[in-house]
Amino acid sequence: MLTSLTHQTVLITGASSGIGASCARFFAQAGARLILAARRQEKLEFLVTDLQQHCSVETLTLALDVQQPDAVAKALENLPVDWQAIDVLINNAGLSRG
Repeated sequence: MLTSLTHQTVLITGASSGIGASCARFFAQAGARLILAARRQEKLEFLVTDLQQHCSVETLTLALDVQQPDAVAKALENLPVDWQAIDVLINNAGLSRG
């Protein structure tokens, strides 16, 4: 049994391209509200524009690097109150070591 994603809040890390952007498109079409996180704000803004051309979707963008835990914690603490209850996490951001 599938749960409806309508009005569910979905946080996607690594959302600016590839699998993350594809996930954003899927969840937007399913009616979810999206928190899109990636390092490059301009790519996130491009994705939001693309999503809004194809469906009505509420979005919030976070420009952050998941390799900086303090920045991630601060970004989550500063989410608007009505965005703080995250229903689905797609932890897609890659970590580079080396």
